[in-house]
Amino acid sequence: MFNNKKLRIAAALMVLLIGLLALAGNTVQVRENPTILEKGLRIVASPFQNGFHAISNVFDGIGVYFADKKTLEEENFKLQQELDALQYQIMRLEETELENMRLKELLGYKDANKAVYQLQLAETIAKKNNNLQYMITINKGSDDGVKAGMTVMNHYGLIGRVSSVLSSSSEVLLLPDHESAVGARVKSTREALGVVKGDGTSTGNLHMVHLQHDAEIAEGDVIITSGLDTVYPEGIPIGIVTSIGDDANGLTKTAYIAPYVNFLQLEEVFILMNSGGGSGR
Repeated sequence: MFNNKKLRIAAALMVLLIGLLALAGNTVQVRENPTILEKGLRIVASPFQNGFHAISNVFDGIGVYFADKKTLEEENFKLQQELDALQYQIMRLEETELENMRLKELLGYKDANKAVYQLQLAETIAKKNNNLQYMITINKGSDDGVKAGMTVMNHYGLIGRVSSVLSSSSEVLLLPDHESAVGARVKSTREALGVVKGDGTSTGNLHMVHLQHDAEIAEGDVIITSGLDTVYPEGIPIGIVTSIGDDANGLTKTAYIAPYVNFLQLEEVFILMNSGGGSGR
């Protein structure tokens, strides 16, 4: 047992010695004419030197891997930021293009109808669309000549009327609101007089009430303002009749109307400046 212990100690010392020799051989400057002892040391240390070099190369490789990975992650993050910025710019360009198209249509309508309507362009700056109220706020007010009761429309048709005015903004009551009502008639026959009211739902659908039971009105008829309510000028498009139903009293009927205007997407509108008392047309 004692001999085995001595042998283990001796072997450990030998390995340590050889390792030190290999390390020394690796760092000592190589001479052109080494001595016999140096040649022997190099022969003994050579396998250990190769092992040290292999281990060193492995650790160098691991270091390069992590360095490359970090560089790639940084480059990917930078590229993602650039991609997000480009996508945002594309989105803004698309929005600008759509806005330009809308403004072109609106200004074309304004120019084509300047002999009939005195139109002032305004932008929607706030919306209130729920089951209680259907209103928008526009960026024109008393400083711009806007007054309560003026008609609001766009190139598609009637939107509503100005309900209240501040110096630089105004509120507009939309047709779908429960409190909204407008005198109307069938465009083609100029008959079938009735009142168009909002149904108070988010769909923005309208219904035309107080129609005589024998009134000439059919699905597909275009409904326009009549001007008889002295609030809205005559002849502004409202919508198309989608269906007709008899009322419970048997004396009148109701027409249901799909409006020309999309009340959920009002961004620019016209204020009819020569209105407010039925004098716009």
